[in-house]
Amino acid sequence: MPPSQSVTETIILHLNDGVNLENVASDTSAGSSPVIRAFVHLNDTVKSQPGFKRQFWGHQVEDQSIFVWSIDWESFEHSAAFIDSEEHNSFVAVMGHVFDLETAGPITVYTRFSSDAVAALAAPVTEVAFFTVPNSAREDAKALIEDDVIRSTDPVITVGKSTGGAIGWVFGAKNAGDAAPDGQSLALHGVFGYASVDDHIKWRETPEHAQVIETMGRSPLGNLGLGNARLPGGNIFVPNSNMFHVNFQEGP
Repeated sequence: MPPSQSVTETIILHLNDGVNLENVASDTSAGSSPVIRAFVHLNDTVKSQPGFKRQFWGHQVEDQSIFVWSIDWESFEHSAAFIDSEEHNSFVAVMGHVFDLETAGPITVYTRFSSDAVAALAAPVTEVAFFTVPNSAREDAKALIEDDVIRSTDPVITVGKSTGGAIGWVFGAKNAGDAAPDGQSLALHGVFGYASVDDHIKWRETPEHAQVIETMGRSPLGNLGLGNARLPGGNIFVPNSNMFHVNFQEGP
């Protein structure tokens, strides 16, 4: 991938028992808890790296012990350089003060979105969804996903009242073996912003949403064998499913 192409690194983590990071932005004083100070240190470390663009993080709505961290980089090479650096070793050590790295290692997904995902992530609540394709169909799926852009005329915007959406090609993943059935891998990553989870539910109950799902099933991408991923946590529809909601906040 050329260095000029931005990528989004999404990390799905389990928090240590009792950890809540919802109020990090308002609790960064010297008297804040050691866990908050540790997370602020992690945040500062990431944003000091060459190639860093922006970051969002938040608890999963359905399972507050699941934390999702979204980091935009100028290129995959910038993310890889940080991981290969000596600084990353101390970074991982500090992560252990905040996240449970023993029970379940972090799942990391690398996505190249076809359009800007910021509006979706900046919404009060964000639907995050992952889909799989057979490994034999990855190249065909890649071409179809990279050509697909969520536009202002899309029903999810006009009818579903989404505040923004984007889909992207998943070109890499770590520790995601359980997310896809044998012979398949993560391929499609979607994010859609809403004013509330209830607004998302209302959209899913409309005839227009049913039509979107039916059309997707008959589409060239659907014909390749597009399937649902299985990720930790849960949602209001199916536990450990391909889709969940996150209350993201943008890092400073």
